[in-house]
Amino acid sequence: MAGEPYHMNTDDFDKQAHAHLSFYHNFMNASKIVVVLVILTLVIMAATLL
Repeated sequence: MAGEPYHMNTDDFDKQAHAHLSFYHNFMNASKIVVVLVILTLVIMAATLL
């Protein structure tokens, strides 16, 4: 299992667990977008100072 990604088995999850997992995935995707937007804003601010 050196270079292989680990995939969690969600077959035994109930509806609530799937809902929580879905919320987690959506939250992480939103967090990535916010981080990219913050970095982009800082780059634009730095570029306008030159």
